[in-house]
Amino acid sequence: MTQPSTRILVLGAGIAGLVFTLRLSGKVAHESVQVTLVDEADTFTIRPRLHEFATNQRIFSRPFSQILRKTHIQFFQGRVTSLDPDHRRVAVLDQQQQEHELEYDYLIYALGSMTDRHNVPGVEQYAYSLSARGLFSASALRERLPEIGARGGRVVVCGGGATGIETATQVASIYPQIKVSLVTRGELARSWDKSVADIFRRRLLSLGVEIVDQSTVSAVRAQSVAMEGGRELPCDLCIWTTGFVVQPLAREAGLAVNERDQVLVNPFLHSISHPQILAIGDAALPVENPGVSHVRMSAFTASIMGAHAADCLSTELAGKLPKPLSFAYVAQAVALGRNHALFLPLTPDDRPRPPYITGRFGALTREAFVGFVVTATLAQQRFPGLLSWVGKGRYEQQRQKLTLEEHPSSALK
Repeated sequence: MTQPSTRILVLGAGIAGLVFTLRLSGKVAHESVQVTLVDEADTFTIRPRLHEFATNQRIFSRPFSQILRKTHIQFFQGRVTSLDPDHRRVAVLDQQQQEHELEYDYLIYALGSMTDRHNVPGVEQYAYSLSARGLFSASALRERLPEIGARGGRVVVCGGGATGIETATQVASIYPQIKVSLVTRGELARSWDKSVADIFRRRLLSLGVEIVDQSTVSAVRAQSVAMEGGRELPCDLCIWTTGFVVQPLAREAGLAVNERDQVLVNPFLHSISHPQILAIGDAALPVENPGVSHVRMSAFTASIMGAHAADCLSTELAGKLPKPLSFAYVAQAVALGRNHALFLPLTPDDRPRPPYITGRFGALTREAFVGFVVTATLAQQRFPGLLSWVGKGRYEQQRQKLTLEEHPSSALK
């Protein structure tokens, strides 16, 4: 008698979800699993490049039908509306607004994150963001910016982190006739060392970007951005880049989450409250240190978590014990306008480590870095080993260190 296939349902086809899906299909016989990938879009795009797309530049995109063509993976286009972990099913709304219930044996929660547009009045009604879909998406920006540039209009970018800096420099370099202001609540690039922040500041000023720091936005209006204290910046368009949030679906379904609604997972990326659910990418947070002091939302960590989850689940399906998540940071790249970027080598624990690579060579290095992530993602089904990473022993090293700190006498045994 034929054994029924294990039903694996993957929610989200960003980097984490797509890496997981393709890598698992390359590691497990297709007769033993039935893999379904769900996403609201029909095309794979790289979110770190949406600021380029918004300024009329070409970026990589590929239909999922083409990516999955030579696989046994089923694709379902729709928006996830609710989870029912007790009955192991998910409600999905398709393109015709018809609801479907998809059942699973294992659920992979990879719905990623999105720009936080809910905490400041007027953002939802007037501000644009670097999202792939929607009325105020990168596509809508792509339509509006040329017209604003043609008449020398004004754009205000809100957010002094990497996304805000990338957006402000990109708009200013592609449309030099646009007057760009960058508003940040605290110091510009406050999560980086001063030497790195100074590089960002010099580049912004060289492009004519007005830096408005130590300023909290109180409201976004149709033609202005208002700040606490009464100052108001007139603008034709506001781009909102401050912070990322996770959908509340997991919390609403009763999964253990943190204050940002990220699913709390063990070292094998299973939910600590619902073991049949694995969570990866921006939507997940390990409860144990995976060899680094924090897990930053990024394409880099999403690809590692997607690959590791596929390795863990394929190992578990074979009746073996998987290895815990463990990695080290290597580098970070921040685009700074056309043909310009800052490439930062990192310590294993995510601190910048000079020398930095800037200018055109920095841009070329970033292109290679991002290009490898894309290539490795799409190659996972045929070459699962192509995506590997450093620091795989750091988790055990950290555990041994903690054991020695808690029980010093054990070192003498």
